[in-house]
Amino acid sequence: MAKRRYKRKSHRLRNFMIFLIIISIIGGVAFWFFSGSNLKNAQNAIGRKLYPVKYSEYVEKAAEDYGLDPALIYAVIRTESKFNPNCESHAGAVGLMQMMPDSFKWVQKLRKTSLDDSELENPSVNIDYGCYLLKYFLKHYKDEKCAVAAYNAGFVVSDWLKNKKYSPDGKTLENIPYKETEKYVKKVEQTKDMYNKIYFS
Repeated sequence: MAKRRYKRKSHRLRNFMIFLIIISIIGGVAFWFFSGSNLKNAQNAIGRKLYPVKYSEYVEKAAEDYGLDPALIYAVIRTESKFNPNCESHAGAVGLMQMMPDSFKWVQKLRKTSLDDSELENPSVNIDYGCYLLKYFLKHYKDEKCAVAAYNAGFVVSDWLKNKKYSPDGKTLENIPYKETEKYVKKVEQTKDMYNKIYFS
């Protein structure tokens, strides 16, 4: 009986030692992985996964053509469609930058072009025309926050700028009366910051 008890104790002790060795190895690997440059690499990998730079050839071209910050374009696309070219909202907005067909027609009048609404599903067309509209608002309002708000809500932003409750100086928005637009602008701003930190800093 004594021998059996000794064997059981010895067996338990050996298992416990193996357990400690495994825990030590896991701890060492975790410490190595999450220390210094490895932690930064892991954070960058996660960041790039959450904030991708898809359709970069079209984004870079539009950024160059219209003098736009690529981080802003990526932020609008991610906020609008999460990079889904087939995305369509309940209101009828289409594609990567969620352009409304009426807005598409309006921009075409400005550019003197004639394309079918189905072209909004084409990533190159959607990004090009979406960025043209975004640049139009930037030139019109001369303020990025106002331009992003207008991209979501339209020219009603002009009315907000005339109201002291929303704009003390008539040029910038301190408050946005539409909750949806307020959330949209904040999300685009935060997303743009993330793109700048991950890719452009």
